[in-house]
Amino acid sequence: MWSPPSVTVRTAAIWGFLATAAIAWGSCHNEFSFAASGWPNPVVQAISAATPMPLNRVLIVAGCLALALLWWALYPRGGRGVRHPGVLVAIWSLPLLLAPPVLSGDAILYADAGYMLSVGHNTYLEGLTAAGGPFAPFVDRLWAGHGVAYPPLTMLVNEAVVVATGAHAYLSVAALRLPAIVGVALLGFCGTRIARLLGRSVPHAAWWGLLNPLVLVHFIGGAHNDALMAGVSLLAVYAVVRWPHAWARWGLGPALAGLAMALKQQGGLTVIAVAGLPIVAQLQRTPPVRRVVLLGVRTAGVTAVTLATFAAVTWASGLGLGWTKWLSLMGSAGTVAPFALLGDLASFLASVLGGDPTMARLAVGLTSNLTLLVALAVIVIRWSDRPIHAVGWGSLALAVLGQSLHPWYVPWSVALLGLGRLTRRQTTWLACFVMLFLVWNAIQTVVWHSTPAR
Repeated sequence: MWSPPSVTVRTAAIWGFLATAAIAWGSCHNEFSFAASGWPNPVVQAISAATPMPLNRVLIVAGCLALALLWWALYPRGGRGVRHPGVLVAIWSLPLLLAPPVLSGDAILYADAGYMLSVGHNTYLEGLTAAGGPFAPFVDRLWAGHGVAYPPLTMLVNEAVVVATGAHAYLSVAALRLPAIVGVALLGFCGTRIARLLGRSVPHAAWWGLLNPLVLVHFIGGAHNDALMAGVSLLAVYAVVRWPHAWARWGLGPALAGLAMALKQQGGLTVIAVAGLPIVAQLQRTPPVRRVVLLGVRTAGVTAVTLATFAAVTWASGLGLGWTKWLSLMGSAGTVAPFALLGDLASFLASVLGGDPTMARLAVGLTSNLTLLVALAVIVIRWSDRPIHAVGWGSLALAVLGQSLHPWYVPWSVALLGLGRLTRRQTTWLACFVMLFLVWNAIQTVVWHSTPAR
């Protein structure tokens, strides 16, 4: 693997701050607001007016590129990395905290869904913006009128933030970064401690899981609910590694995995690590077939507790399982997911050849699901002696082989993989994927997915 250049922590703090400041500044432009009036904040409006197109777009892309290169320059050498990565991330995050949502309008959807709940509407049964309110004008027209596929705990978190901030049209959206920050803090706290307890490299765990530029731009900048899910998932893993007792292995760990699942469905994959880590030495001594059976039996037991927790949260929320009927909307936003692109191509060819575009897209969707199931089975079998790797590669496969691939799906997988022993080739390819995806998504979003200036 090519050796990255070294950089001092002070230099990293300055350049990282300038990079996120450029991203925050560019994101203030009204072209990224879905309302004709632009962002509902006078300071943001002033910044928007002072930053004409395409300068705002250049700032965002340049900032993402700078963060990617800076991250690579901070790669740990000889087991030595950044001494206080949390402080560095805090400094980098400052410009993003009160900026509009970065490279995504999902935080506005969260705010509107939370507002709807606060005034007695069930977003699973009614479409977004149905209750009117302060956030409705800013919801992307692609999602207005549709429900959401977010599980119940995320909905309750959204409602709590909106109520606590008085349903302010701008500050409530910015405040939705608070749950994301909690998630990032858990990533840093749990990731480094899991690495230490397992005898792995703490600097590498911090580099992959906390200093990752996708964490800065999309977890904190974009305020995505994946951040809190990822943090609670690692907390579940930490619980079973830190406390090798039955109450943690069969109670606390699985219950936390259930909470992660109630925040975002893919958090349920955590059960494999929760089940396997307490007996990882035994798994590594066991022949392959018996190992898979042993891991499967323990995972089934952990899954029962996890699903019971998820069911309890769902029942307590009073929202039910209405999110399931909106799962098909996940692929509606154009992304670079291979099967999403294949679905677009199949639909286009069907239209040209006089076929049914809907059936063509459905066939591709079924193929995607089957491919994903096979891939997950292969991954679990292949890494049945390394449960963290199984969850890391499995969650990455879930992101890449699904119908929608967003950059905020990736940091959780990368944080988990950073807790294992990656080969030189795996390190190079995974790091290149993170950096290229960050920069490509920035270019794709500012060029193709921003609305015209109002």
